Amino acid sequence: MISRVVLLLLLAAGSLVDFATSNSLSLVGMHNYPVEQHRLTTRDGYVLTIFRIPYSQRGGGRKQVVFLQHGITGSSDDWLLSGPNSGLPFLLADAGFDVWLGNSRGNENGRAHKRLDPKNDTFWKFSWHEIGAYDLPAQIDYVLRKTEQAALHFVGHSQGGTAYLVMLAEHPKYNEKIMTTNLLAPLAFCSNMESKLMTLVLKVNDYMVEGEYTPGSLTQHTLSEVVCSTMIGKHLCQDMLFTLIGGKSTHINRTLIPQLENKESSGFSNRLLKHYAQVFKTGRFAKYDHGNATNLRVYGTSRPPLYELSNVAPEERVEMFYTDNDQLLSAEDAQTLGQRIAATQHHVTVRNWNHLDYVYATDVVQVIYRQLIQSIRDYKASPI
Repeated sequence: MISRVVLLLLLAAGSLVDFATSNSLSLVGMHNYPVEQHRLTTRDGYVLTIFRIPYSQRGGGRKQVVFLQHGITGSSDDWLLSGPNSGLPFLLADAGFDVWLGNSRGNENGRAHKRLDPKNDTFWKFSWHEIGAYDLPAQIDYVLRKTEQAALHFVGHSQGGTAYLVMLAEHPKYNEKIMTTNLLAPLAFCSNMESKLMTLVLKVNDYMVEGEYTPGSLTQHTLSEVVCSTMIGKHLCQDMLFTLIGGKSTHINRTLIPQLENKESSGFSNRLLKHYAQVFKTGRFAKYDHGNATNLRVYGTSRPPLYELSNVAPEERVEMFYTDNDQLLSAEDAQTLGQRIAATQHHVTVRNWNHLDYVYATDVVQVIYRQLIQSIRDYKASPI
């Protein structure tokens, strides 16, 4: 069943949109781009809402599909907050592409299930394994059916890249459905992570109980109200946020900080961090470790098996971007992944470029997006 909203004329007064409560529909519609909302159900019952920018008034007749997958704690909104001048979905639509914005289970566009209630911890028993094994295949199949295309272009940021690797490792047939791949700071190997705050979170999180992880609501109702309300406190909280998710940046669009603080967590499972913690501690890009007894029942071995990265073999080689300043993905870990999947590695040498800058930097178009869009345009010498 499709719920479609095209040309959200009621949101013409875009400056009145409340970013704390806005969603992808309003973030696209406020700039007078056509936008659609679609709902689909994964094979294991999670109901996801995804969004489409089918065209742009500036775009040509190109109808190839580009699918974007967000990072951890985020949603499809992340790609849109920067607006038409530097938001990747808008730029791709202007370049003539049919743009789809994916979402993962647990975030504001994935808090539904055919049988499970998100108020129950059972709903949250998933990691990025399920996002890659179930959510991405369901979304890609849906998009290709709706557009009547055989394959699409994929762009993933952070955990979006993790899920992509899981999907192809678990379901190699999806290589045939990918034309080009662009991974922005994909998290797979992370033993050399430099963020002291995040490594502390990972160490503690490994012992936490199952359930929903909601640092955003915690911050909003306690830390923000007590500390972040003061002038000094605002700068302190901003520094903590940026340190946690990749390092302080001189490139971040400062006008977006209020929106980022409101949307710092779109809702996700504690098991996502627990899974990253396992990779961080063991150095193995492996499936979720349930403990010896459950591992034997689920996997047939006491140790969780590695993801078969040799299965990651899309029609075109993977383009992968990394930097020296990203405190979540070190250059060493990025290079390890790049070698394992034979990716074309793009070492971003811009000073102080961090994990969030791939989406929110003021100069992201010049540093990343022009090259990314051109690589998609060049696929099989498609006419511009």
